[in-house]
Amino acid sequence: MTLADLSSFSIVMPAFNVVEQRGEAVFRETLASIAASYRYLERTYPRPLRGELIIVSDGSTDATCAVASEAWPAEVPLQLVGLPTNGGIAAARNTGVRLAHGEVIFFCDADDLYRPEHLFLALSILNQPLPEPYSTPTAPVYFGAVRTGIYCRDRLHPYWQKTLEQTLVLNLAVRREVHEFIGGFPEEAVFRQFRFGAEDAAYAHWLHRFCHTAHLEQKTVEYRRFAGSFFDRQLAKFQAAPGTVPEDLSATDLEQRQQIEAIMAARLQNLQAKVSQLAIA
Repeated sequence: MTLADLSSFSIVMPAFNVVEQRGEAVFRETLASIAASYRYLERTYPRPLRGELIIVSDGSTDATCAVASEAWPAEVPLQLVGLPTNGGIAAARNTGVRLAHGEVIFFCDADDLYRPEHLFLALSILNQPLPEPYSTPTAPVYFGAVRTGIYCRDRLHPYWQKTLEQTLVLNLAVRREVHEFIGGFPEEAVFRQFRFGAEDAAYAHWLHRFCHTAHLEQKTVEYRRFAGSFFDRQLAKFQAAPGTVPEDLSATDLEQRQQIEAIMAARLQNLQAKVSQLAIA
């Protein structure tokens, strides 16, 4: 793959009743932050890149679609996809990627924020070959994904700060072929039922075993906390040293976590078999 081959990207945003749940102002802030990052990229990147935002309205019954259509700048390509029923964040993201035209995929939930430099920094790294010893003059190897730092207004313990940066997809840019290779986000029902969220952690578990990932210290996205959100429910844990805050897991939670771990292990085994078959071919 040459540097010129990487020339397009898509930002996938799942959205379910975000106007009703977070408020129109929050949703507009998110859209404005992505548009600002898009414009920064256009001004700063040395050559044109084709980009788009794909909003997957996951069975929304509020004004999410109307606000998105009105608030997003007309000069920036937008795909607004309305799903008839709520299928969950994993299915919405996978739908968005299937409809995407970009060679690089970014993700943003409908209540988080991009900083202006986010798209520029991630795409700049993905368009560079790996340094030695990973790459040679005759067989360059490219990063399959990039992770940047995450800004949070709440103080987090350094361990959990790093953990979030390694597992969330808000700060991730991934080559489309890598996403497709690992099979996307897990859509099994147990992931939706598990109240602590596990789709991002599962995706990261598979992703980073099959591609080189660049890690940037710059905090180019903001992970926002809202009352009742996963982040809010876990705040005490995230602010303390690991192992010092007991996990609030019921018997059902423990059973679901075991199911999730089994699914993660099974897919990992299948992916390792796929790699072996490709090597033989």
